[in-house]
Amino acid sequence: MTKGVVGDVKATLEALLPKLNERSDSSFRTAYLGRYAKYKEAEKEKIVAGRDGSIPGSYLTRVISQHAAKDALFTADDGTPAAWAYRHIEANGQRRIFASLLHGTMANGMPSSIGLQKSQPDRQVVCLAGDGGISMLFGDLMTIVQQELPIKIAVFDNGKLGFVEIEQKAEGMLDTFTKLKNPNFAEVARAMGLWGRTVCKADQLEGAVKLWLSQPGPALLHVHVNPMQLVMPPFMTVEPAVGMALYSARAVLHGRGDDVWEMVKENFL
Repeated sequence: MTKGVVGDVKATLEALLPKLNERSDSSFRTAYLGRYAKYKEAEKEKIVAGRDGSIPGSYLTRVISQHAAKDALFTADDGTPAAWAYRHIEANGQRRIFASLLHGTMANGMPSSIGLQKSQPDRQVVCLAGDGGISMLFGDLMTIVQQELPIKIAVFDNGKLGFVEIEQKAEGMLDTFTKLKNPNFAEVARAMGLWGRTVCKADQLEGAVKLWLSQPGPALLHVHVNPMQLVMPPFMTVEPAVGMALYSARAVLHGRGDDVWEMVKENFL
């Protein structure tokens, strides 16, 4: 930073605008809008049901986006739910997505959804929760019932701390202490007074999402998502590619070749 300035935004802009020269050349903007449109179109072709009827987290998010209200407010736990939300929830000028976006944050989706539903009681609030995140906040499910908040919670159950595991693999490490022994979250929800349902197969997903979103009160949809799906960066750099290669070699040497093959099938074939 060359010079830090503290001031009122409006007054600062009024002083700054006369000093700026307006540009009429929009070629840079046009090129990148075209590039973005091309990327989105290519992504759409990839967002489909997984092999053998499994449910990728990206596909679940796309289905929720298709059926959620046009002005819905979305919250997402940081990790894979936030990554899928920002990539696959269709923006239309009315919807809003709320996530912490700070490294290492967990379980922020459901508390945010409570605050949003309280402040915007007439809008649909959808929480995209990770299995690790929601497990930390069962008490908040009771709060949602107590306060009679019609929040719709989707649990992305991949049986692990997904983002942590991806980071470990990208560093060339075997995934360690990331696996979770989860309960049936739908049964937990029903025991606490929410509507709850579990989905394991892609052909059941759309109907379940419609039913879940149509509930008049709080509702939880427990979805078993594909545990091997990776969050791929837009551009691949050398370091994570080398890390993944090291992880793959170590996994094979430790008798976990099936995990490597499943990862390759789900993400690259």
